[in-house]
Amino acid sequence: MMRFYAELFVKTLTDIIQWEVKCSRISNVPSTPMTPMMALEIYAKVGVFSIDLVTCGLKSASLKAARIHEHLESNHMRVSYGEMTSMLRELRERMEDDLHSTVFINLSPEESALYEHPEQDWHAVKSRFHKLRHDIEECSKCFALARYGAAVFHAMLIAEFGVIQVADLFGVAGDKPGWSALDRLQRINDKQWKDKSALEQQHSKFLENLLPLAFAMKESWRHKMDHVANKIEWMDTDFSPEVASDIISATRGFMRRLASDLPK
Repeated sequence: MMRFYAELFVKTLTDIIQWEVKCSRISNVPSTPMTPMMALEIYAKVGVFSIDLVTCGLKSASLKAARIHEHLESNHMRVSYGEMTSMLRELRERMEDDLHSTVFINLSPEESALYEHPEQDWHAVKSRFHKLRHDIEECSKCFALARYGAAVFHAMLIAEFGVIQVADLFGVAGDKPGWSALDRLQRINDKQWKDKSALEQQHSKFLENLLPLAFAMKESWRHKMDHVANKIEWMDTDFSPEVASDIISATRGFMRRLASDLPK
């Protein structure tokens, strides 16, 4: 997705319109030569415009700006007011055509910040679990674009990864590592102390503190999905931003605890 710099576009279009009006009014005779100073000013500006317009995704207008720049250079800044008026008018019309054929998505300041910095609030998790970088970024970007179901999907992949790490520690990942390990971890936690293995006793406090977060995470999405045969089954893919935010928040809390407390 290309970022559209609206303030840059407004300034560019304003400058073009001002020059177009000035050129059309400054002389009643279209063939009157433009003053070298004004020609040089337009030359410098359209050179910058040709690059800025590409940044805005306005390719046709960018090519026209580049041609005006080349025309002025090759003619040593000699051009009539009428000719410049015509070139500027075409440049403006090309900008309008480019904008007409392009779809722009408007993000609020909060959504924009999340899209531009998708790892915010996830730094500790990403530092510990490098493999999660893609899903963390996609989770945040999907939420910023109001694709809440997709954001939750990536959050669940992150959470499942966390459950598997804990299951691996206690040796209960099974043949098909995934969500079913959460129940096995709960059974370990419920054991009498004397029935726990040395490893289970060693990490007993870690597991005891972690499970409430894990089940809070699970509770946050239980009305939308379920895990059957060790995988997520969607019951309802229509997520409100509030529900999606709760799921992501619970997942982030769970993974932060893992990042800080999971034995290495």
